[in-house]
Amino acid sequence: MTLTAIWDDVPFLFRKTLKPEETIDKVTELDRKENHFERIRCPLCQWEPQSADRWTCADGGHPEYYYGACYTSWNTFATRGMCPGCHHQWRWTTCLRCHDFSLHEDWYTTSEAE
Repeated sequence: MTLTAIWDDVPFLFRKTLKPEETIDKVTELDRKENHFERIRCPLCQWEPQSADRWTCADGGHPEYYYGACYTSWNTFATRGMCPGCHHQWRWTTCLRCHDFSLHEDWYTTSEAE
């Protein structure tokens, strides 16, 4: 074996392997981050949005009259209702299931309300 071949293996000597309990904790932490929308639901039909769901910043009338939209598509709950394209703060959110409007802040539930 040459010195070069041995030197190529050196990074593997310093690699940290997780213990089983650390692995479980890490997976649990990733699950929590993945499901951070679990306390958000439509106040009318109780539908719970997922991180892959998208809303579009679009011109509209009732209930929130807004003209000058940028047509950015994003998950409105990732920014608490603020469009990342034009920075318009949306007060109303349309449910993708029941298609009705609710105040954006009403979508957030507390642990006491569950």
